[in-house]
Amino acid sequence: MDNTLAVIGKSPADLAELMGMSNLPAQSTSALAEIKQVHQNVMGTKTVGGEEMEVAIVKAGAYSVTFPDDTIYYSDKITIRPFMQRFQFQRYDKSYQRPDGGEGRMLRTVMATSLNGDLKDNYGGFNCGRPSGYVKDFSSLPQETQDLMRATDRFKVVFGLCTLDKPKDANGKTVVVKEFPFLMRIKNRDSFKAMTDIFSQVQRKNRLPIQHLLHLSSEVKSIPSGATYAVITPKLGEVVEITTDDQEVLNNFVEWVESMNSITMSKWEEHRRPEELSDDESEIVANVVEIEE
Repeated sequence: MDNTLAVIGKSPADLAELMGMSNLPAQSTSALAEIKQVHQNVMGTKTVGGEEMEVAIVKAGAYSVTFPDDTIYYSDKITIRPFMQRFQFQRYDKSYQRPDGGEGRMLRTVMATSLNGDLKDNYGGFNCGRPSGYVKDFSSLPQETQDLMRATDRFKVVFGLCTLDKPKDANGKTVVVKEFPFLMRIKNRDSFKAMTDIFSQVQRKNRLPIQHLLHLSSEVKSIPSGATYAVITPKLGEVVEITTDDQEVLNNFVEWVESMNSITMSKWEEHRRPEELSDDESEIVANVVEIEE
């Protein structure tokens, strides 16, 4: 495997850092399609004995893929080759009063290789308002902070190439879909842990996730209310050799993340700048504006 890693021109450690895999525990306008899990059955109609009957066209636990042209396909199982991962915080603030009179806003941080430290968000703050790092004693925090942390979701964002197993459209019709680049935002705690564990399993083999296929199926669970949700069930697949073509694919993913992060950073600066200026700095800015006018 050493000669294949040299193709990209970086050491395994450098690649691991670039792909966001370096800190995994040792133990137990986008051209990208987005993969999500289907948590409840997608219902449709089917003619049986001359009568229209409501049936589950897509069952809970399947994977949905939304392509850049908004076409959506489904597959019960998928095979992915992960190239890299990033992490991100997100929180919906429903009490926010927007300038246009509406309510609510979505806060998102930049995507980073780790959730440690302070991640700038699109409203001039850090970590969507939650404390940074690991909180040792959650119960000692003020109730307001506890509520804010519960409302803030953490995401593992996986980028790679995907192949669908027996794909179909929303009507249940079989379709043909070639391998495609994707991103997958993983929020569910069980799915988050399952993907972390499978990446750690690869690392224990002294390999990187890019060197393995992962076969993803699902387990459907339920909560006391009766609602269902799907959990990713990953299985380690075949070993894949790294080629020169993979460098361009990896670079495209990195550029996509950098592009999204630059948008978030611009919004952070836009909301942050008035607060950071001192009285003297504000006066200078005002004079500059006056001169330009």
